[in-house]
Amino acid sequence: MIRLFLFIAALWVLPSASYAQSGSLSIDLAHDQVDITAGFTGAEMTLFGVKEGKGHVAVVIRGPKKTMSVARKENVMGLWFNRHRLKFGNVPAYYDYALSAPESDLAKPETLKEHGIGLNALRFAPDTKRSKPKYFESFQEALIRNKQAQGLFPLKPRGIVFIDDNFFRATFYLPSNVPAGRYEVEGFLIKNGRIALNRSEEFNVGQVGMEARIYKFAHGQSLAYGLLCVVLAVLAGWVANAAYRRE
Repeated sequence: MIRLFLFIAALWVLPSASYAQSGSLSIDLAHDQVDITAGFTGAEMTLFGVKEGKGHVAVVIRGPKKTMSVARKENVMGLWFNRHRLKFGNVPAYYDYALSAPESDLAKPETLKEHGIGLNALRFAPDTKRSKPKYFESFQEALIRNKQAQGLFPLKPRGIVFIDDNFFRATFYLPSNVPAGRYEVEGFLIKNGRIALNRSEEFNVGQVGMEARIYKFAHGQSLAYGLLCVVLAVLAGWVANAAYRRE
């Protein structure tokens, strides 16, 4: 938070012309840590930035990358089965983006795809030897739809709000089911259809307090955690049965 105050103060102290002359792009986050507690219902992540002169701005947030799979169901004699399954690597657990103009006004699709700006630019690494792109593209589209249903991928880009000609703000929402890990925020200054500058920041999402200790125990001592859950379940059943008999 102190870093953000210094960043905003610098924007007001330095004249706007200095940014135009240096050709810089600066971004900073209101917070660099999101704490997941027992009552966590989601959080907003706000980014402030300043750009040089004319040009469009794009901001992308990517969560920790993971390997994920998606299945395709098929009707077999009136019953639906998962007949085909495909794994993808390097899939961001969370993805969102904000634009100062429509994608068609920013740059060519090839440029946006190169820098991962927008849902149409996302390309995951399929674990398949098939050479037909349409085969794994249909699975990727299904994976994106699943992530959208979970609130972890956007349905459309968010807007960037300009406070003045150079100073801008973008706000993103992290849902309650957002995965823990290290997140990257990347800002782009786009001029004449080309990426003129880009800057990046990082923030962390993680459990704190009792949730953090339980999470660490469950992943570090999985066998003991499983046995403890079984014991607690049996104990809870015994207590409930004893109370029922007393009545």
